[in-house]
Amino acid sequence: MTTSALHQALTHCIQHRLTFAAFRLPGTTNVTLWAQQTPELDRVETGLWWELNDVFLLSPFLTADRTPLIRSDVELTFGDAEPHWQRLLECTGSATVIGHAQGSSTTRDGFLDAVRQAQAACASGGLEKVVLSRTMELPIGSQDAPASFEEALSKLPDAFVALVSTPEHGTWLGATPERLLVAENESIQVDAVAGTAPAAHAAQEAVAWHEKERHEQRVVTKRIVSDLIDLGARDIVITGPEVLVAGPVAHLRTRITAQVEGRGVEDLVATIHPTPAVCGIPTEQARGLINALEDRDRALYAGFWGPWSADGRMELYVNIRCMQVHENHADLRVGAGITAGSVPEKEWEETEHKADSWRQLIHSTTPA
Repeated sequence: MTTSALHQALTHCIQHRLTFAAFRLPGTTNVTLWAQQTPELDRVETGLWWELNDVFLLSPFLTADRTPLIRSDVELTFGDAEPHWQRLLECTGSATVIGHAQGSSTTRDGFLDAVRQAQAACASGGLEKVVLSRTMELPIGSQDAPASFEEALSKLPDAFVALVSTPEHGTWLGATPERLLVAENESIQVDAVAGTAPAAHAAQEAVAWHEKERHEQRVVTKRIVSDLIDLGARDIVITGPEVLVAGPVAHLRTRITAQVEGRGVEDLVATIHPTPAVCGIPTEQARGLINALEDRDRALYAGFWGPWSADGRMELYVNIRCMQVHENHADLRVGAGITAGSVPEKEWEETEHKADSWRQLIHSTTPA
């Protein structure tokens, strides 16, 4: 891959505060960069997604009736051939710096206390599961984002890797192992991902995992299948669970395929997001507890993003293993699923293992 041209293009986008999305789909090598000629974001109303082609959708954890999107006014593909990245000179960036930095990590005591409260809520019977996240400050800034993006491309071939910047959301860098859905024609596939263990110690077969992790996975799968049935999907096939290795951690994943018609894909996105893997069950009660216990707004963390073309293939991914990149540091978000059987210290350890995905990459790209 012509990383030098890619690096120059990404550096130009960051320095000039362009509105853009650079991404690489799992299992592929080409990087696509879509940039807008003007910085202001467009939005699409619910029900009109089928009019969209070659746009990058990005939704925060808390969705609204109108979903932001990044246009492909300028499209560059980095692969075997080297594109003329200077086409980005056609684009005008934002005049202001976006994304005020809070500059602090969630404390261990604060996270453990939140987990205990969530555990108590689950034990009382009001909740089956809630996902709590914490923020970790990392020593990279916006100037480091292109190199970190390229390192993730190299080290995480099975992840959806994206570097995105908008005037409203700031700059975000992510490498997620979790696909929300892929759709083409009337066929859709949804991944139910839940349950986490250190990759070095995880059993290779799902049946050998602990009951807590297998229960988390069953809950997510059951909810997605129920949503598909409610939407009238046909020919639903469940495969798995299987073990998914994502850097230093492993998860349980079940693949669910089905046939939908008409606006079924858009309706499905609205129905399944946020999944129990990033929110909890029941959804509204879990959202309320997340709002009460987490120390800051999630913004794009645990939302979804990805390329959308109604006339072709649509791929959306859950935005986990991600960070908001500021001028001199980055805020990494990591979470853990809390149930009545959770052990707070182990949930902290789980978030530490998830954070290693990026910490190891950053260590390899940052001079000593």
